[in-house]
Amino acid sequence: MAIQHYEIKSKLDDLKTTPSEISLVINELKSQNVRFLTITALDQDESIELVYHFEKGIDVINLHLKSLKKDVIPSITSVFPAAFIAENELQDLFKLKISGINVDLGGKSIKVEDSPTTLLKPAVGPEPPILRFYGRCREECPSMVNAPKYIRQIAQGDPIAAYNTVLENAALPACLGRVCFAPCQEGCRQEKNDEPIQIRLLKRYAADNTPALKSKFKRSKSSGKKIAIVGGGPSGVACAFYLGLMGHNVTLYEKTSKCGGAMLWGIPKYRLPKDILELEVQARFKDAGVTFKPNSDITDLKPLQKEYDAIYLALGASGSSKLMIEGENSEGVYDFRDVLRMVNVEDKTPNLGKSVAVIGGGNSSIDAARVARRLGADKVTMYYRRTEKEMPASPLEIHGAIAEGVNFEYLVGPLKINSGKPLKLMLQDMKLGEPDASGRRRPEPIPGSEFTVEVDSIITAIGQTVGIPSDYGVQVTRYGTIVVNDNYETSIKGVYAGGDVVFGPKSVIEALRDGKKVASVIDKSFNGKGWPEPSIDMTEFVARPSNLDEIKTQEKVECRELSLEARILSFDEVELGFNVDEALREANRCWRCDWNE
Repeated sequence: MAIQHYEIKSKLDDLKTTPSEISLVINELKSQNVRFLTITALDQDESIELVYHFEKGIDVINLHLKSLKKDVIPSITSVFPAAFIAENELQDLFKLKISGINVDLGGKSIKVEDSPTTLLKPAVGPEPPILRFYGRCREECPSMVNAPKYIRQIAQGDPIAAYNTVLENAALPACLGRVCFAPCQEGCRQEKNDEPIQIRLLKRYAADNTPALKSKFKRSKSSGKKIAIVGGGPSGVACAFYLGLMGHNVTLYEKTSKCGGAMLWGIPKYRLPKDILELEVQARFKDAGVTFKPNSDITDLKPLQKEYDAIYLALGASGSSKLMIEGENSEGVYDFRDVLRMVNVEDKTPNLGKSVAVIGGGNSSIDAARVARRLGADKVTMYYRRTEKEMPASPLEIHGAIAEGVNFEYLVGPLKINSGKPLKLMLQDMKLGEPDASGRRRPEPIPGSEFTVEVDSIITAIGQTVGIPSDYGVQVTRYGTIVVNDNYETSIKGVYAGGDVVFGPKSVIEALRDGKKVASVIDKSFNGKGWPEPSIDMTEFVARPSNLDEIKTQEKVECRELSLEARILSFDEVELGFNVDEALREANRCWRCDWNE
């Protein structure tokens, strides 16, 4: 059954799903930053209707699932660990079979009647009662990276162990430590005081102190199975890494000369040095015995189907959205992809002139604007049709751009470009109306508010699109994304897809998550056990901090950065990372929210 996109709207009708679809639906909801509330049930004799309740802002989203009581219902605790208690109660009250509850202690949890709180005990074990938590930071990570554990390992002076802990669920820690939008920090309990643990930077510290980014993982015995990965972005690299570790022979085909996808061409060097990216990708290939085939543009899957036992399509989002206005193709008007590729991959320095207009509001538009400043533009102005509140760009990137002298003009949209030197960009003022499908208020033009600005060049950056070679033969949606079932399998048996080519442009961590999940699915299709699901290590005792009041008084460690004067003169990395002392101080601020109770 095909998976559809579940877009969260301001006033949303109830959603529906089935046991076979719920995994991908839940992941889709999680990617839209909803929070789990509870589960209610309607008993219908031999069948049951479960309603999963979530919240997004002030809105409540209800997801209905109907199932026979005798059928197995997948747990959602791998994505929303807080559902643990609700799912256990459903099993007790309705005798349901819910599989994969992450912290169920093998189904042997018991209630302690003399306690006002329901606690868990192992079937046989010492006092005190044991209840372990994931920690809110880990719950917010799309790939469930064990942030509390690797923060502890850094605090204990073992960054190499911390690096390997990240690798269990995310294949590129050094890259993530630089570019991840860090939803984990939004989940940190200290976020409410604007003092979240700098989890992303601690991840970078672990990577920076792991020689050659080598891992502790060893390949399993060869399975004899051959898998082809098409696309060398983060999702493809992750899938290749985990499949290789599970003993499969993996060949990755990339149409360009290097892996990295949008991390390579799209993320500027001042955020992600390309030597770090190359070193980490090659380390993963060496760990897993992956064969890399560069400059291989696969336009037809049939030859691969004859040679390989499975194929994973990790094509990313390879196109750009157009403004669809007159003059868009004028000389001096650049697509953001072309500008970023010239700078990041080709080491070119295009002459954009002294005044540059950037149209868009995402991270790519911010990157383009900051690159323009480094290329010598004195005046760079971003034009966005909504307000800063609705901007999809990371607040960290927005503030970085402002600090570097980028100007922002909100509630304006482009109407027309008149060619010439200078270019004449006609714009129109906008106002916000009712929310659209994204949940953001829809921009509406204000009649008679047109005005024109003169600039040397214009960079358009309003979104990315997905393109699938027509000879692939896979089913696609009306948006051009590939249709997959709950196991990421396309309409062609043995051909899987994930990442941006399925879900549209997302983040690096989400792409890495999909690659890991598909690797597990493919391994299981060969009767393997799959890659271990994120879980709580009940053998590790985590003591609650005894000096919590003291910890609360400690200020977060700010990352050292290049001076504003220096950063716009080169593409040197802006963030300088933590030294040993800084990392230890920051890691020891952690409240250990995954402690044993």
